[in-house]
Amino acid sequence: MGEQDITDISLTTLLENFERRKEDFHYGGCLITSKICLDKNVRRMLFRKPIRLNASLIILCSKGSISLTSNQTHYTLREHAMFINRPTAIIQGEAQEDAEIYVAMWPEMFIQQINVDLKLMTGLLLKVDKNQLLYLDDKEWGDIMHSFSDICTEQTYRSDSFTAEIIRSEFRLLIYRICRVIDHYTDISEITPNLVPHDRHERYFERFVQTLSRHYMQERSVGFYADELNLTPKYLTTVIRKASGRTATDWINSFVILEAKNMLKYSALSIQEIAYRLNFPNQSFFGKYFKNHTGKTPSAYREDD
Repeated sequence: MGEQDITDISLTTLLENFERRKEDFHYGGCLITSKICLDKNVRRMLFRKPIRLNASLIILCSKGSISLTSNQTHYTLREHAMFINRPTAIIQGEAQEDAEIYVAMWPEMFIQQINVDLKLMTGLLLKVDKNQLLYLDDKEWGDIMHSFSDICTEQTYRSDSFTAEIIRSEFRLLIYRICRVIDHYTDISEITPNLVPHDRHERYFERFVQTLSRHYMQERSVGFYADELNLTPKYLTTVIRKASGRTATDWINSFVILEAKNMLKYSALSIQEIAYRLNFPNQSFFGKYFKNHTGKTPSAYREDD
């Protein structure tokens, strides 16, 4: 295990610390880039250490290759690859000198602000978790590149009274095109064969995942999340199972265990410190919890890694 630590970065901080080029687009806390050639200087800034970005991240590779690790799964992006990194996932990577990429990043609330239909996206959360890397055909690649180009072009009309609405419309189109690609290449029935489609269940699942993403390091009880969603624990368990094929407890445990694994792999924190950060009463309780879900003690997992 290396002695590197995980760096938590907000999208605002990222935009403040990395110089934006005039051809890049920044609006409402979002970033759409034109082509980025990954020379040594760029790679040294962007791929040096693992980071956790509090925003959705899309990377499109148009040339060369990029090796990425997201939440301890390794990926290699080549030409026409689209990589999706959800908020809170830890990402680290490196690129060949001839690599060229396009990047889109947006904060969670932006999707709601531009009125994207959330019920169309809920099932895609499951798909993205299982399929972060997809390869696009020429038509799909062309459509998304067209959206990137149209969005970036709009910054030349900043004085036009219609620009803001045009930008929101074009950003919605980009999101829907990305969603269509995800939907095309992933069969949701293979992930959750017993899933029962129901708009209300999907809306609760979306809210549950959003709440879980904010509180999983402090709260592990179904009762807490039920209270946050104004539901009974029994009803929350029922709707989450119907929407995702997994129980609310399963989702909570998977978030906590993944965070524990990331801390054990990427940080120099002691096991006692990790237990404290994850709000366990003591190291022993954390150790039993971790072994129950992984089959290994935290020490054994860290040593094996």
